Amino acid sequence: MKKQALYLMTLVWSCCAEAQPTFTKYYYATGTAKLNLNEISSGNIVTGMARQSGTSVMDPAGNIVHTHCYAIDTFLVLQSVKQYNDNEFFFVGGYYKDTCTAGNFGVITQIHPAIGRMDSLGSVLNLKHYVLNAGCTNACGDLSITSNKCVLAWGRDAMFFALKTDSIGETIWAKRFSNVGGFQFIKELPSGDLLAGINMDTAAAVVARLDPAGNFIWCKSYIRPRGMVHDCLIESDSSFIITGYTDSIASTNGFTPLPLDYHPRLFTMKLDGSGDVQWCKGYDSDPHLWYARRGSRIVRAQDGNYVVLANFGIEGFNRPFRPFLMKTDLNGDTIWTRSAGVNGYTYDTRDLLAYSDGGFMYNGVGTGIGTYLFKTDSLGHLPCNEEWYPVQVTDLFPTDSSFTLTSVDGATALPAFIGDTIYDPVVTLDGCTITSVIDPRNPRKFKIYPNPNSGRFTVEFEDPLMAESYYSVYDAMGRLLYQRPLPTGATMEQVDLSRYGKGAYVIKLTDREGVRYERVVLE
Repeated sequence: MKKQALYLMTLVWSCCAEAQPTFTKYYYATGTAKLNLNEISSGNIVTGMARQSGTSVMDPAGNIVHTHCYAIDTFLVLQSVKQYNDNEFFFVGGYYKDTCTAGNFGVITQIHPAIGRMDSLGSVLNLKHYVLNAGCTNACGDLSITSNKCVLAWGRDAMFFALKTDSIGETIWAKRFSNVGGFQFIKELPSGDLLAGINMDTAAAVVARLDPAGNFIWCKSYIRPRGMVHDCLIESDSSFIITGYTDSIASTNGFTPLPLDYHPRLFTMKLDGSGDVQWCKGYDSDPHLWYARRGSRIVRAQDGNYVVLANFGIEGFNRPFRPFLMKTDLNGDTIWTRSAGVNGYTYDTRDLLAYSDGGFMYNGVGTGIGTYLFKTDSLGHLPCNEEWYPVQVTDLFPTDSSFTLTSVDGATALPAFIGDTIYDPVVTLDGCTITSVIDPRNPRKFKIYPNPNSGRFTVEFEDPLMAESYYSVYDAMGRLLYQRPLPTGATMEQVDLSRYGKGAYVIKLTDREGVRYERVVLE
């Protein structure tokens, strides 16, 4: 009987492990400031990653299916992209236009907020910029989408503004604040009110509740004098789980030793609907203090508990070191903690996604590794390079202090334009075999002709193919239609997609040198 039970447990574990594939991937690429991870119904991921400014579609194994790049010109680098529906996404950035007098800097070119909509392959459907009634520099840093498909967008750091538009980009309200600070998140509550997280030089970690029109209901400061908020989860009872760090430093020089009295803690804090503290937990990572320049992220696991992503710092310096993934119960007590990394590399975290199979995806950038994407199972495990660092949990007792913020309101919506461009394809490496800096050499190229076509076309390779080469065909939603092996030494391949109908498709070539792709249009 015991053997049968052991067998059943092993079978269950094996099935779960098989249903939750894990990987570590590295890309010779950059991308948006947020590197957002958006899962669509096919299981593919739409993320803000490209050789420069742009987006990519990845399959569930972290392989790039398609990339779309944008010229860095009047529209500055794409900052954030988030899902509107399964095939449409809102994105934000800055728009470089007009002039403005900015104190000691004199006359400068203004940077306006820009909000647009694109499809899953990165084709821009609509774009507007917004002239606020105050401030010379107002680039959007991030956004969220409300239940009725309005867009909330805001500036970070010293660009202290927020605005709300409808789904076609018309301004609902806009507010610009004179304080030195910036929003970290704005999320909709079940009631339609908004919850905002703000970091300010004079008020530390700030959480505020606003009505749907952007008017403050309450605004409270916590963990003074240098605490920071980063992210939040909205509970069903309209309470909130806030995450951040208890301390920060003004210097951005990562090579200057940290002050002796600098000892931040990662925290999670539960607030009720009025902003009163229900509990607060602090997590100490000594001697690897938290890298305070990179914000923590929090998501809900399938069992209802919380998963937090944070960033260890290099011992003694304000520089990134390792990603830190932690699962807690509903009271903030740890269930497990995880970390990973290759010796000689440093990791700067960006985004965290609770994936539909119960595992977790997180990504970032780092020294010597370009961009990375890790996929764990439901227990936070990766297939290789796992590490463990002790974390001590303590109860914290922050008090709140109410204060008011005043703003200059209003913004005018105007048309904006963005241009496409082409960069070299992204090189992808398996993180379990990486032993050196990512090689930026251009991979093997291929071309498609005629393009557009009626469904029959030729794929021509720049050099004869090596062994173990194949091509894959994906539709506009990123769904894999089929794969075919290619013979060693081939220089071209005839492809027939006429049975799939008109539209855009992606052809992906895979061989030992990596992955390349081209877009083909059937008319």
